[in-house]
Amino acid sequence: MFKLSATKILHRGCDPKFDEETNRRILVMNLFSLVGFSITLILGLSAMAAAAWLLGASLLVASFLFMLSGQIQAHYRNKYGQVIAIYVLTSCLMMLETFLIVTGGVNNTGPLWIYILPPVAMFFGGFKRGIIIMTCFTLLIAIILLFPNDALLFTEYDHAFKTRLIYSFITVSFLSAFYEYSRQRTYKMMRTISEQFEQQALHDPLTNLPNRRGINQLLVHELKRHQRSGKPMTLVIADVDHFKQINDTYGHAHGDIVLERTSSLLRQNIRQQDMVSRWGGEEFLIILPETTESDGVYLANKLRVTLSKTSFWLNDVEVTITASFGVCEINENVSLDQALTLADNALYEAKHLGRNTVVSKQ
Repeated sequence: MFKLSATKILHRGCDPKFDEETNRRILVMNLFSLVGFSITLILGLSAMAAAAWLLGASLLVASFLFMLSGQIQAHYRNKYGQVIAIYVLTSCLMMLETFLIVTGGVNNTGPLWIYILPPVAMFFGGFKRGIIIMTCFTLLIAIILLFPNDALLFTEYDHAFKTRLIYSFITVSFLSAFYEYSRQRTYKMMRTISEQFEQQALHDPLTNLPNRRGINQLLVHELKRHQRSGKPMTLVIADVDHFKQINDTYGHAHGDIVLERTSSLLRQNIRQQDMVSRWGGEEFLIILPETTESDGVYLANKLRVTLSKTSFWLNDVEVTITASFGVCEINENVSLDQALTLADNALYEAKHLGRNTVVSKQ
């Protein structure tokens, strides 16, 4: 039960629609808010018990702000909520650490807590926002520590301690900034590589169309939309006629040119909401959302005529290609798998009818 509650608390505000980096930052911020709330609450109560009223009150206020930052992030699941939570958390840290510097905390050990701020500000705020936060805080503590006659301090530090505290804080801030910059660069590079691999995995390298795996993902999405809306949806399978003969006559390199040009023509002559993919070999699958079978036949015939009127130059020879089409509509009586099978059967029939034709199976 405790494990489930802790997991739930740590994942508050996370959302599948966010990228991995954002969800990770939210999780770490929840953890930091929880730890910060617990530590400052315990220290605050201890200080109050020891009659250190000002220190105790400050720690209890900080404890409340730590809790508030987590609540804001969990309640407002968007970019603005995250930014507000970050500013609440970092502002809380800055105010608490400023107070500890001014008062000295317990036995003048308060300034030692300032080293928490650089990694926290950099991680949660990012490189640019973190630089701004750290620059402002460095100027603030430098003014407080070096102000003439210690007028802004309620305690005393010797000059060597003050200067070394500032220099060491600047050093930690620089190292934290460098680490965060490197981390962000590495993350962006890995994300770019991941997207490139995903693009390669889901797209045909020759035609740059979605491959069978890629179009299957789109099919699942469109099928769900079709089921929600109840609007018709039609599938068309196209196959280049006599493609083996083209390869045998002109070579596979020129066969690839034919496939590239065919895919380009299909893509250019379908509607914006339609999708075309390389289904395999010389076959192409076209998804027609919100389209009846009769309208699908009309579009397939339009594509067929466009292809038959377009010529290609292969080995200085002008060549005209044709394609056959099988059409089937998905409805309450025909599932996706059945529609693919029926469209394939219709294509097979179109081939037997002499090619360069369109056949529907319903």
